[in-house]
Amino acid sequence: MPSFRHVLHTSDVHLDNAIGVPGEESPAQRGLIAVIDQAIRLEVDLLLIAGDLFDHNRVKSPCLEFATAQLSRAQCPVVMITGNHDCMADYSIYHQYNPCDAGDHVHFIRDVSGCGDMVDLPEQQMTVWGNGIVDHHRGNKPLGNMPAERMKEEDHWFIGLTHGFYVKDEDSIYSSLITADEIEASPFDYLALGHVHQYRTMSHGGTQAAYPGSPNVGHTGGAMTAAHVLFDPESGVSVDRLVLNPA
Repeated sequence: MPSFRHVLHTSDVHLDNAIGVPGEESPAQRGLIAVIDQAIRLEVDLLLIAGDLFDHNRVKSPCLEFATAQLSRAQCPVVMITGNHDCMADYSIYHQYNPCDAGDHVHFIRDVSGCGDMVDLPEQQMTVWGNGIVDHHRGNKPLGNMPAERMKEEDHWFIGLTHGFYVKDEDSIYSSLITADEIEASPFDYLALGHVHQYRTMSHGGTQAAYPGSPNVGHTGGAMTAAHVLFDPESGVSVDRLVLNPA
């Protein structure tokens, strides 16, 4: 049985080319700074970034340098994927920029096939399967190639990390759908979602899932939020809404 662990889950920071000097940071900059600050303060075992770190694939060097500087501050492993705004298409910024340059603790799932990939974190007793967005369209299925069963023995927590729109069924006009049935059929203890800018939780089968909201007040209407996820071997997985706004 794995030990108690806790994780900070964020998404949809939406960094762009509006990069301000210290004291004049953009809402996106302030959001990422707040996330890293909270990860350090809480001494979490893992930081998850579920896509859309960047607002688009045309971000320039000052934005990339800021992202690297903030990721380098993290004192725990970081696992991240792409979203629909910073997708892994042929024109993706990630073909030029490698967030892993921030340090060996950063793990970027750079899959371009849409099948996802695995990050094993033995010291944390955690395994993360992540699948970012390559192309955002109605036929894209973020959980379409998820593992059918656990990848490790019961001494590891198993986390899914993806980006898309949660619906009860597939009768929807939206792209990159994630259905309740898929979550119920998943092998994950926790499914970390990105794409929706409001905090929301859902549970199907043995899987707890959540959108953390966004730390960027420009995309939320005022609230800067993240998800603080507790992995307890006795009581299971629980999620708390974490408000990042300055007091």
